[in-house]
Amino acid sequence: MRRIYDGHAHLGTEEERRYREREGIVTMICAGDRAEAEALNRLSGDWIVKACGLHPWKADLGALAALEPWLERAGIIGEIGLDSVWCQVEMDVQRQVFRRQLALAAGRKRPAVLHVKGMEREAAETIRDYPGRYLVHWYSDMDGLDAYLDQDCYFTVGPDVEQNPAVQQVAERADLTRLLVETDGFSAIQWALGEDFPLKDLRRALENSLRWIARVKGVTEDYAAGQIEENFWRFAE
Repeated sequence: MRRIYDGHAHLGTEEERRYREREGIVTMICAGDRAEAEALNRLSGDWIVKACGLHPWKADLGALAALEPWLERAGIIGEIGLDSVWCQVEMDVQRQVFRRQLALAAGRKRPAVLHVKGMEREAAETIRDYPGRYLVHWYSDMDGLDAYLDQDCYFTVGPDVEQNPAVQQVAERADLTRLLVETDGFSAIQWALGEDFPLKDLRRALENSLRWIARVKGVTEDYAAGQIEENFWRFAE
């Protein structure tokens, strides 16, 4: 069984983590606050790639200060960003937290994972001030994609690619060398595809996205899988 690469997920449950290890799913796990960073730090295994960043849903200057020791050590910063749809945190606070983490990532030449729901255009303009290597996770807006393509960003294709035209356009328009697949964690798959989606099919969700990418790019699944593996490590290095 070949390894498959999940470009964006969260800690999830212990059962989910055991499943990922057993199924050979190499996973970039993002810790979104200090408690999650501490929990992630206790995990080990060659299937885990660790990232750390204060999620916009939790944006707070005090929380950022508490997380800074972990951010200093993080090889990947994320997920960070702006959210005007699913988030009640004041936008000015989100902007401050976002820029401070972008400055840290740029200053230490660390890649960063972006969450840009409802704030796609502003986030794209903001990162221009902090040149670096960016992965835009589950981009799902029909507008604003050009600003990220122009900056040579990486993109994860979300698990709803077969149903979501906004996700489909990412797979169609981004270069294959800049694409990854993601689950955003098992609970996110259930949110996107239905609560009856079983954990045992998590790997299948990634394979379905990979298959969709291969088809739209006109390459074999094996070729797409190899390229996505290369993209994963090139971004994470």
